[in-house]
Amino acid sequence: MKTLTILYDAKCAMCRSIRVWLSQQAAYVPLIFVPLQDEHLEDRFPGIGALKPGEELIAIADTGEVWRGVNGWIMTLWALREYRNWSLRMSHPLLKPFARSICHGVSQNRLTISRWLFGHSPETAARLLAQPPCEDGTCAR
Repeated sequence: MKTLTILYDAKCAMCRSIRVWLSQQAAYVPLIFVPLQDEHLEDRFPGIGALKPGEELIAIADTGEVWRGVNGWIMTLWALREYRNWSLRMSHPLLKPFARSICHGVSQNRLTISRWLFGHSPETAARLLAQPPCEDGTCAR
């Protein structure tokens, strides 16, 4: 594999932020980012619509392999120098169900998370993320 293409939702602030973060990471395999809104998406990846790319992340190798959801995230992390070990851990049978739940939850709620995190100024969002969790399990955020 020489490149890994990541399909992302350009209308989602969180997705755009993750795309920027991923593009700044040192990689073993270069990442190419293609927005779901690209008018040539179906031409470039025939049949991609059947995988419902708007529901979960999709990673596509230049060799033709396609990974969706947690497997897409695992492959994306596998491509990165500092996160390859994390990808191997996440793919372990004991951790993969947990990773799948997290990836699915984030994917299903990405627009709400985007509004919550990025509806604030970047400074406010950073401050909210830096706050320690509330002791009693509730929070006034």
